Amino acid sequence: MRHLLRQILLAPVGKSGMHTSRMRGWLFALMMFNAVPASALADTVNIALSAGLTTLDPQQATVVQTDLSVISHIYTPLVVRNADLSIIGVAATSWKALDDRTWDIKLRPGILFTNGKPLDAAVVKWNFDHLLDPNHKTRVKEWYSLIDHVDVVAPDEVKIVTSAPFPGLIAQLSMFFLMEPTWTAAHDPGREAMGSGPYQLAQYVPGERVVLTPNPHYFGPKAAHDQVIFRMISEPAVRVSALLSGELDLALDIPPTDIDRINKSSVAHAGWGESSRAMIIKLNSLKKPFADNLKLRQAMNYAIDRQGIIDAIYNGHGAMSKGQLLSPMYFGYNDKLQPYPYDPDKARQLIAQSGLPQPISFELQVPLGRYLLSQEIGQIIAAQLQDVGLDVKIKEMEYANWSNAYTRGDMGQASFLGQAWPTLDADGLLGLYLPTDPGAYWKDPAFADLVLKARSTVDRQKRIVYYQQATARMRDQAPVVFLFNQPLTYATSNKFSWKVRGDDWVRVDDLVAK
Repeated sequence: MRHLLRQILLAPVGKSGMHTSRMRGWLFALMMFNAVPASALADTVNIALSAGLTTLDPQQATVVQTDLSVISHIYTPLVVRNADLSIIGVAATSWKALDDRTWDIKLRPGILFTNGKPLDAAVVKWNFDHLLDPNHKTRVKEWYSLIDHVDVVAPDEVKIVTSAPFPGLIAQLSMFFLMEPTWTAAHDPGREAMGSGPYQLAQYVPGERVVLTPNPHYFGPKAAHDQVIFRMISEPAVRVSALLSGELDLALDIPPTDIDRINKSSVAHAGWGESSRAMIIKLNSLKKPFADNLKLRQAMNYAIDRQGIIDAIYNGHGAMSKGQLLSPMYFGYNDKLQPYPYDPDKARQLIAQSGLPQPISFELQVPLGRYLLSQEIGQIIAAQLQDVGLDVKIKEMEYANWSNAYTRGDMGQASFLGQAWPTLDADGLLGLYLPTDPGAYWKDPAFADLVLKARSTVDRQKRIVYYQQATARMRDQAPVVFLFNQPLTYATSNKFSWKVRGDDWVRVDDLVAK
């Protein structure tokens, strides 16, 4: 199997002109990379993201490592999760549960947006009202669906009332960034930004770069850098080349084969870190051939050699998913579940019992640029599925196009992707599979009932029991092919060390000058 995997990795892509197209992409990325010189200011930090942003709107952003990470430098949240995963206040100075459904939050006085308007209780209320407005379509509404209303108690105090107990509320608020109402009404927050965070938006060129400069009105410590440039570089080879030429200070999703080479250089160092991101094949259980066909979905899980892929792609780093989306980092992790074993004969047997005409054909979407070596992994997966008799056609897609289609409910039959939830609470990750989420692609009332029961009790032990039942149900029903946790690979210039964190946030303050 190892020999087969490496043959697949070295084989040409089964798509006419793909290599030429990707070479052009590399050249274009190199030209765009040099569009803003690193020496534009005396203290400029350059960070390479592996995919472009889909939005700058805090109420539309769902991708932590790209969209939300950039947004977190511009806008202020009520609370934030530190690199050590502890929760601390930002706009909030304190919070207290008055009862099972009411939270009192005190606000920090004196916070100003860059247009001079205050961030006060009325602004906090407006942000929640705007989010929950039934006429306002937002990708993140489901995350806060238990909030019934928000009351202004005083200029520096709000009361959040929920329709049911919401034990994960405070952690979830670390992903809730506050916008200024009058500015939002007059601008396009998807392409523009004006907040109260440590940096302000100086330039946004979609698909290329975001340039940030210090916010002179920021209420907290002065920004550590004169300029921060987030560069969108989807090609791993270009990221590595830019790093070794001294053009980057931080790059993520470094190919494992380049780590030793980087560490032997005199300009940068690279390493591995644990990640909370579960890599899966999402099966669209609302479309044929996966709709109403449990045997086929389970067959897909038996058909994949997870450890073989980990060894071939990640040099043995990473861990097989134990039949669930959650890793041991998450509250609610089910240590009783085991991975689907690699059993191609069992897969063939279930496919034969599926009742579908043979061969079963479907399209597998593979987003490019966002996930480490996604193209190579997609080829291996397709080969292993074809080995058990399935007719799989790969459709490679640019990440931004794929993400926009996926989040509005327009995914095809199946897709390779990664999922994580930075609060590290099972509610967030499992909540993505509730039928109200357009990205669920699965409707299972029994599973949904368990997740909602866990969401609406403050009893930690009861929550754990519900999550164990929900994860067991999900493993059995197989709406996804559970693969492995992608390890985090990174590289930094020798000017900095980086506090490796497993929750996907990329923050310039985690870069520490040597």
